[in-house]
Amino acid sequence: MAKTIITFKSFNAFVALLKLCVIALAAWSFILFSCLPAGAADERERPVNFIFLVDVSGSMVMKTTMVKGPDGKDITLFEALRSALRQMVEDNRLIGGSSRVSFITFGTAVTEKSDWPTKLANAADRAELVGKIVAPATLSADKHGDTYMGGALHAALEKARGWAKESDACTMTFIVMFTDGWDEPPAGAPHKVRDVAKQILLEKRIARQKVGVDTWQTRVVGLQRLPDSKAGTTTAKELASLISGEFIDVNSQSGGTVSDRIFGALKKTVESLKGEIVLGNTAAAGTSKDAGKGLQSGCVMFGNVDGNGMSECSFPVELRSCYAEEVDKVEDCSNAVAGGAAAQTLSKLTGAGKLAAGTRLASSLPAGSLTVALTQADVVLTPVIPGRTYDEKPTNLVPVTAHAHSNCPAGHFLGFFKMISTARVDQFVPYAISVPSRLVISPEAIKVRVKKPGFFFPESTSVDLLASLGQSEGARRQTSVSVEITPESAQLKPESGKSVSAEFQNEKLDASNINEGKPVKFIYDASKSEKQEIKMMVVIPAKQKPGRYVGQLSVNVTGDSETKAPSRVPIEIVVEPSAWEEVAPVAVPLIIVCLLVCALGIFLWVSTLKRQR
Repeated sequence: MAKTIITFKSFNAFVALLKLCVIALAAWSFILFSCLPAGAADERERPVNFIFLVDVSGSMVMKTTMVKGPDGKDITLFEALRSALRQMVEDNRLIGGSSRVSFITFGTAVTEKSDWPTKLANAADRAELVGKIVAPATLSADKHGDTYMGGALHAALEKARGWAKESDACTMTFIVMFTDGWDEPPAGAPHKVRDVAKQILLEKRIARQKVGVDTWQTRVVGLQRLPDSKAGTTTAKELASLISGEFIDVNSQSGGTVSDRIFGALKKTVESLKGEIVLGNTAAAGTSKDAGKGLQSGCVMFGNVDGNGMSECSFPVELRSCYAEEVDKVEDCSNAVAGGAAAQTLSKLTGAGKLAAGTRLASSLPAGSLTVALTQADVVLTPVIPGRTYDEKPTNLVPVTAHAHSNCPAGHFLGFFKMISTARVDQFVPYAISVPSRLVISPEAIKVRVKKPGFFFPESTSVDLLASLGQSEGARRQTSVSVEITPESAQLKPESGKSVSAEFQNEKLDASNINEGKPVKFIYDASKSEKQEIKMMVVIPAKQKPGRYVGQLSVNVTGDSETKAPSRVPIEIVVEPSAWEEVAPVAVPLIIVCLLVCALGIFLWVSTLKRQR
């Protein structure tokens, strides 16, 4: 019996070793994951010097100006402001780790909170600043205080100048004043609102001359409706105009409590500090084949599409930013533009002679007839900053491709697309495109799916590629043409997100397996038949690796030089694994493990028997 126990101990040691291997593998995976570089979002953080001017005068805590809090109870305007400031600081998307922040209170006196954290590089600093904001001992209002706006602006100006000397020229300076009243300085106050406002405007002009964009931004947040004017003083709304900034009347904002509306207004204005992309004013340079393409009168001109229904074009834009910005996507939005606005644009461009007679709105076409996309995956735009050196002068062209699909009729069309970018962009961009009479193949991309038969062993099978060729809607040409469609090899493609390994690079479905490698030939006469059916049989060998195979059929049309026709038809053949191939990745290792366990068990059993004799 003792000998049998020793054998089990050996087996337990084996199990313990296996567990140790699993733990080591998990630890290695964690270390590898931890060492991965930070995401692109961290690299895009734009440093901003925030200077908040907080009104702590008596009117901020008067019972006559109380508002509803989140719980429905009455709170002072000052408490609503305190809550909004807390939300601002807690949101690291608005105030990032590379930004600076300063709080200056003003009433009868002007006080900078110099002992408060100015950098929020970590959670501890952010928590400390939140604690300062919410504590009445460190932030409170004076029931009898004046409203010294001029002094507050002067303190903000000096702070901004000091930080500007220590910061990159493209660091944004954001000055925001929270007040519910008008300028009521104490007796003998040295700083006048209008004098300081002139100095701020001067600094804004100097900053813009350095980098070409407005890096100084000013806002005034009004916490209640104020009279437009008051004799002998300056209201918050007038102050915003004096410093060439925006006045945000929180009462005109919708939704939530007053503090929520303050936070929402600030969030919106901080997000507006992103760079801006505006359309250029010249046609894109190109070869003679690009004549008529580019940007004209604010409209992107694609010209004529080719036989595949495609037309490429690059149009110039101006990037008003200190930082590089990306155009992530371009998509058609013709149906989203209001009918009146679209018709007005069509009338304007037609009247100026930019569009052909009879041009129609793309919104009248069948859904999906016209699509627009970036010609390449990502487009990075570089700002042109005075004094900055470049290896090559930025051209800032956005390459786009328009696609008139097989259901798009012949004609001239005006559509609209939108750019999705890290910068602010115009909501809609008009584009014009001409679609001539042409031959089309439907569907444009042939996709089939087939499952390999067989249980214990995979077997060969086949599937048909089916399509039809005919004239596009509105085509009027009646000539006959010779058509030859030749199959090409289809390459195995990895699943989305996976890298291309040598296994995928070498695996393909050979052209000899598609219609036996022979072309399909026929004469198409539009006067005799509307469509010509196309059929090709694809043989899937038993040993063909399951997966998604992508290739194309080459199309050659002769007999009429003016007939436009597609030169290629994309194909996609999805080969699904047989029943055995589906379970093999799991079944084979399990069988091997079972065999090893059985062998080990037999060995231990035999060893035990020998020792007991």
